[in-house]
Amino acid sequence: FSARCTGCHGSVSPSSGLSLISGSARSNLVNVTSTECSSTKLVAPSNANGSYLVHKIEGTGPCFIGSRMPLGGPFLSSTDIGKIRSWIAQGALDN
Repeated sequence: FSARCTGCHGSVSPSSGLSLISGSARSNLVNVTSTECSSTKLVAPSNANGSYLVHKIEGTGPCFIGSRMPLGGPFLSSTDIGKIRSWIAQGALDN
């Protein structure tokens, strides 16, 4: 997440209160309820389609609210989205 997300989600006052800096990104995402969609976890381990993070980076989903991320683009490549989906599908491990 560092390369594309921490410009907004890495400062002292991260956007939407979500810090994605190295060392805290996983704990701030995995099994954390989305503030924009309270029925969805930001990252639901083993369930990429049910993870709000995926909805935000793809700009779609049953509970998609607001803007696609990264805000204003350029958006993540299909390869990068695939890596995030794969990480989630494999259980969102701390690796």
